[in-house]
Amino acid sequence: MVALTVLGVLAVVWGVYTVWTWWREREMLPRLVDKTVLITGCDSGFGNLLARRLDQLGLRVFAGCLTEAGVAELRQSCSERLQPIRMDVSSSDSVQQAFLVVTNSVGSKGLWGLVNNAGIFGPLGSVEWPSIADYQAVLNVNLLGMIDVTRTFLPLLKKTHGRVVNVSSVGGRLAAPSSTPYSVSKYGVEAFSDALRRGMRCFGISVHIIEPEKFSTSIVQEENVRRSLQRMWESLSSDMKAEYGKDYVDEILKGYSDGSYKDPTIVAMAMEHALCAARPRSRYEVAWGARWVAMPLTWLPTDVGDYVIRLMLPWMTPVPAACREGR
Repeated sequence: MVALTVLGVLAVVWGVYTVWTWWREREMLPRLVDKTVLITGCDSGFGNLLARRLDQLGLRVFAGCLTEAGVAELRQSCSERLQPIRMDVSSSDSVQQAFLVVTNSVGSKGLWGLVNNAGIFGPLGSVEWPSIADYQAVLNVNLLGMIDVTRTFLPLLKKTHGRVVNVSSVGGRLAAPSSTPYSVSKYGVEAFSDALRRGMRCFGISVHIIEPEKFSTSIVQEENVRRSLQRMWESLSSDMKAEYGKDYVDEILKGYSDGSYKDPTIVAMAMEHALCAARPRSRYEVAWGARWVAMPLTWLPTDVGDYVIRLMLPWMTPVPAACREGR
């Protein structure tokens, strides 16, 4: 009876807190038309969606695109408030050129928001399959590029006491052996974001982390995942192929072709809230799988969490042929 009473009280408190938080977070900033935001990785996916949404809200947007095709597409489909620019976050020269463009345009007004969205998925397969060059390529974009962009644009953000929004992933809290380079880079994004939030608070700059789960974007399209796995498999030695077996690859592929991908618009909405809300969250776990499955798994004792993952998410930890035969 006492236990039921305690649970009932906790449920009421949780409900009141949830409603209060929802109400508190509804308030938006005034005069959004006076705000200027830089977004990286706008060729497609979350960045492209966010650039369009902010443009419709009346914000001035600098949309960083890796390709000229991305620049042309946004220039044609958005208003004159949105200025697409070529920007390769893995190139310091490109980042500096983008900084000059933005600085010359905003002058002393500074920059309200920086959204570090640019990212790549990288190779898939067992932990030992990718080369150091594979790891470096992912880190150059997802982590080192993000750090370079942030450090470069911080002086403009200090002028407005603005906001940094860093796109991480549930892969930055829950690492899968099948996408190790990606998870390593996103764990770095989490660490840098936490340090940045604590270090920049005294300057009036807030930092917000976006942690999406599986969403329908180009980097995780089934065909792209299939090609990545096939390319990695073909690079292996015959001994390594025999050790793992083709079933190992097929099991990984199942996790990326189960039809559970969600509409990426809700990720863009979370990013928009982080930029435009009067009281944004420090961390956005986007979609129920991130909030109610992935994150709670990280709270468990390590061995218990690993067991639950093997039980519930077998595609994350497929068993090589040699290990199955050895049982």
